[in-house]
Amino acid sequence: MNNEVVQKPKKAISDRTYAYLLLAPAMIIIFFFALYPLFYAIDLSSRHVDLTSAVGIGPKVGLKNYRFALNDDFFWSATQRTIIFAVVAVSVEMIFGIAIAFLLNGLRWFKGIVRGLLLLPLAAAPAAVGLIWRYMYHPDFGVYNGIMAMFGLPERNWLGSTALAMPSVMVFDIWQWTPFVAIITLAGLQSLPKEPFEAAELDGASIWQVHRRITFPMLTPVLTLVFVLRSIDAIRLYDPIVMLTSGGPGTATETLTYYLYRIGLKFFRLDQASAMSILFLYATIVFCALIMRSLLKAQGARAERQ
Repeated sequence: MNNEVVQKPKKAISDRTYAYLLLAPAMIIIFFFALYPLFYAIDLSSRHVDLTSAVGIGPKVGLKNYRFALNDDFFWSATQRTIIFAVVAVSVEMIFGIAIAFLLNGLRWFKGIVRGLLLLPLAAAPAAVGLIWRYMYHPDFGVYNGIMAMFGLPERNWLGSTALAMPSVMVFDIWQWTPFVAIITLAGLQSLPKEPFEAAELDGASIWQVHRRITFPMLTPVLTLVFVLRSIDAIRLYDPIVMLTSGGPGTATETLTYYLYRIGLKFFRLDQASAMSILFLYATIVFCALIMRSLLKAQGARAERQ
């Protein structure tokens, strides 16, 4: 008599269940570190919250905090400074980054070493780099005033002047993030197919015609993505402001994120800070949606023509 126990085959996990299991850790992290804080901020923005009083988190007040934000002159001034910073810094970074990428793409020797050196500003700790640049801008023993003295030019108070503080922060941001634009653009250049360029060379097209009709149209998705990422990062500028100027002199370099920090974590008006942050988030989402929509429409039209 056969005493062996016949084992039933184990039921295999379905593809849908397996996909949910793979997504579950990421979704849990997103919920606790992104969605829950967002919903909590929306709730605070509709309440009266003053942590310096005995009330603490008070009752619902409707859209009162949003009305305060839209009528706050300091909020709009900080928004204006943030937009100016983002437009200037991102524009310069895109121009310099694309130019560096084209130069690196034409290199035959030491390309890997140069790319490694470009990563150094991105790999360094923001706090440490900010302190180094703060000492470089120092009016008494800073490097930049030493260079000015070598050429017989008057020394400047780079971070203490209302006219020079914001441009000084822009220079720091451009130095730190231009390599990011260059590296991503270089990766896009190296991934382009070679057949269209070989055909253009056989047709006798000039370098300008090749770049205008082939290179930049094919690089548009990459450049748009870099532009969106850098714009988002620029309008939420915080670390360089804290390390270099702390929003000063006065409010000359007080960007929107630093103003939110000052309202929420110094004055403890989390309701007003939450309302401003929600408006800031909404404007950022609309901006990114418009950029990506125009990119998708352009790509769709190009695909139809082909």
